Amino acid sequence: MQEKSPVAKALRLLAHIAGRDEPPMLAELSRAMKLPKPTTFRLARALENAGFVHKDPLTLRYQVGSSFEDVALNGLRNSAAHGTRRHMMNELAERLGARVNLVVLKAGNLSFVQWVESTAPLRVDVNGDVPMPVHCTASGKLLLAFGPAQLRGAFLRSAPLRSHTKFTITTARGLARELEEIRKRGYSTDDQELLPGVNCLAVPVHNRAGQTVAGLAVMAPAASLPLEKLLRHLPDLKTCAARISIELGWQSDAEPNAKARGRKPNSGRAPATKRPRNTRSNHRTTKRS
Repeated sequence: MQEKSPVAKALRLLAHIAGRDEPPMLAELSRAMKLPKPTTFRLARALENAGFVHKDPLTLRYQVGSSFEDVALNGLRNSAAHGTRRHMMNELAERLGARVNLVVLKAGNLSFVQWVESTAPLRVDVNGDVPMPVHCTASGKLLLAFGPAQLRGAFLRSAPLRSHTKFTITTARGLARELEEIRKRGYSTDDQELLPGVNCLAVPVHNRAGQTVAGLAVMAPAASLPLEKLLRHLPDLKTCAARISIELGWQSDAEPNAKARGRKPNSGRAPATKRPRNTRSNHRTTKRS
């Protein structure tokens, strides 16, 4: 009965498109869904008209559309796991004395799913409703590194990238090297690349299929929590990310992305980091009394 329902077929088609690293063509969708091409085309067209699917006019390949991205983001924000995630993130924020962010990629920028403010006297204020750039944030680089190759290639072709501080990576070659390092070590850093005096550390959050679908990051003023000190809390951050991933159905017996690439899970050893000179800040750093 379920297979005969047009709604069920459309949802199954949408789920298949969303789960593919490479956008499929109509023939691939027809084979995967075990449906005739005309039926598959009608379902895809209906989803396209509703904004849930986008068909590239040049390649004729299908990707999820903006309406689906909105639904997925709101679903994460308002899911039953919201309270559990907030409790986990609160614990981490209190332990580290840093802001904790859960973010996803949406429309070429970072969007905040959830965040917990720092409890430390000196903290960073960032508006969670404002999209953040990808190439100069720890979570953005992480999601590019572990995301589909097509997305990564398209982003690199958009270089030169906007410079936000003197530490921002703006060239395609430099960013490509950085993304490769992130894939090797399994985490990402932002050493004052977006905001002077602010650094971040991010690790992957996985879904049931082992794909990296979000980034869990800690953000702190360099004056109170420099990057080398922040990196000491990498195990705490990974533990919190694993717990959130389990809530999404991930099996925690191995690192999915490492296993998929045929390499051993990384040790999480902190890299050597450069220490920049003091710079003027263009963000709000507040000190509580």
